[in-house]
Amino acid sequence: MLPRLSAAGRIASFALTVCAIAMPAHANSSAADAFQIDDQLEGSEKIITPLGEADANFKQMFDVWSGRATAGKPQLEVSVPSIEPVSGYRLTSYFGNRSDPFSGGRGNHHGIDMAAPTGTPIYATADGLIERAGWVNGYGNFIEIEHGNQVETRYGHLSRLNVESYQRVKKGDLIGYVGSTGRSTGPHLHYEVRIAGKPVNPLSFMNQMNGTLLADNSGATDDIGGPND
Repeated sequence: MLPRLSAAGRIASFALTVCAIAMPAHANSSAADAFQIDDQLEGSEKIITPLGEADANFKQMFDVWSGRATAGKPQLEVSVPSIEPVSGYRLTSYFGNRSDPFSGGRGNHHGIDMAAPTGTPIYATADGLIERAGWVNGYGNFIEIEHGNQVETRYGHLSRLNVESYQRVKKGDLIGYVGSTGRSTGPHLHYEVRIAGKPVNPLSFMNQMNGTLLADNSGATDDIGGPND
């Protein structure tokens, strides 16, 4: 089982993810700008705060990254997907390169697979708006939640949905139940976190108190299935 990430660790990991996405758009920035980003990261690593304050720190990082931190300009709220969407799961497939359980070939897995019995409750990992709730090829019964500033989470292979499109939800709200619909070989939740459309590792955000992690970073030992996209 992986060690639980501290609040400081989550902040540092998240900040590195945001900077990695933002850097290509600022490839011509000066060296001074780069040092300024490093200073912000160093400061973040020293902060150990309750979850609510950590969310505020993440929001500030997003504002800097997206250019919204200008005086007098309204800022979008952002909620960080920082809790586990299911309890009592087995992590059977990691984010990143893996062996596809259907084709046997290697491919990028844009989320993580969390095995749990059919009917296990699934919870929203952050406040947000349901952008889509319904059937999507590959994902089966599917939910996509927008959390502000282009942060979104995706939940796939559900047996049943408990929300509708354009409904607002709070962190911890029941949104559906584990299943094996779509491109799946067994009951599990396929869970993704995306920033500006780019998939990032959900484990960087999750508060890892529950679950037994059975796979390693080189690929899953027990791939259950699910879309690589």
